[in-house]
Amino acid sequence: MFGIVFRARSAFIIAAGLTAGAASGNAQTLVNSFEPFSESPTPGVWFESDVRPGGTAAIVDLTGLGGDLEASVPLGTGAAKLTTDLTNDAKAEVAVPNDFGTVDDILETIAVGFNWYKENNPDPGASVFAAPSIKLSFYNSVCDDTANGDCFITLVWEAYQNEHVPQPVTGTWFREDLDADTGGWWVTGGFGEPNGAGGCGTVPCPTLRDWYNTLSIDFPDASLVAVSVGVGSVNPGQIGYFDNVTIAGTSADATYDFEPGPVFETHGECVSTLIAEECSTLSGRERADCNHEQQITCFDLFGIP
Repeated sequence: MFGIVFRARSAFIIAAGLTAGAASGNAQTLVNSFEPFSESPTPGVWFESDVRPGGTAAIVDLTGLGGDLEASVPLGTGAAKLTTDLTNDAKAEVAVPNDFGTVDDILETIAVGFNWYKENNPDPGASVFAAPSIKLSFYNSVCDDTANGDCFITLVWEAYQNEHVPQPVTGTWFREDLDADTGGWWVTGGFGEPNGAGGCGTVPCPTLRDWYNTLSIDFPDASLVAVSVGVGSVNPGQIGYFDNVTIAGTSADATYDFEPGPVFETHGECVSTLIAEECSTLSGRERADCNHEQQITCFDLFGIP
């Protein structure tokens, strides 16, 4: 299961120099859409970090879909949906970049989690092993250990390499809560460690603390610069969902609820609805500013320059 970071790497490295921008106190944050890929992503804003041809990432309403998918959705009525076609090159990965703190600062407190769901695909070309995975990307701008070179790495948690062996069950929501000592990860290479290319070489895979004790001397003061969820390449025929991504014990804690945004037939309907919802309790200058913000939002939604 390949999950190598390519173009997303540069975006995460750029994000490492930014001030933490996510909500504090693990507040719940609503995510209505994924921003397109950017070399300079906004801290705390989910974006398409690595979506390749054949892969899709969207936020969808599960109402009416039935089964456990609808009945047990963790938050609200929506979730993020990731798909890959039947080619090995397809990939669908989204991420929230931020300065979450250095490994030394967060190792004893970090707790990340997410709910995921794998839909059955009866096509014989679909991988039975793949499912939405969660990833942690670390970067150190000062690479003192020149012998080990690369100071960027992504740790990848995959269901089939953890308690969901030999292959993930379909048609059921699952919850994962991971910390320094819970959950096994393979790595994309860096800090003296080669690319695991989808495997970790041990059973079980090393924990975050294991990697802390294994990687080069530059890793402890590397920053966690992104948390990602995705389906990597060489995982054809996937239909997966995720929701309720939690990040705690860092400098940018948050809980993310993925719900589709409102759908408007016209620009005028968009403006009037948002003003009524967002600005009706305001007055004076605050009301005027709020009205203007809703108009700009609707301009963007309808592609009006």
